[in-house]
Amino acid sequence: MILYEAIKYKYPDADPQKDFELRNDGDGSYINEWHLDVPKPTAEELKKWWEGSQANPKYQPPLPLDYLAQEVAKEKLVTKQLEHQCDLLTNELKALKNEILFIKGGSEK
Repeated sequence: MILYEAIKYKYPDADPQKDFELRNDGDGSYINEWHLDVPKPTAEELKKWWEGSQANPKYQPPLPLDYLAQEVAKEKLVTKQLEHQCDLLTNELKALKNEILFIKGGSEK
């Protein structure tokens, strides 16, 4: 049984980087972390989902290029958000510097 396929069969929108983590320490795979808003599945449920996925495959893994394109888009969004925060902090620092200079009686050069 492949746990990943069983979980994705039942929860096709589940993100393995956020919603669950699988692990294998040499004695077989198991769910190490479970962050979905439903109870962690039992071994029986996983087996049932696995069998269902083999009989009626629903989940098609994304093509590597599609996955990479999604990751690049996420990275660009995060970069843009960080740049915006950096601009805000820079403006705040400039304002604080001007206030300090004003209090000291000086002016910005």
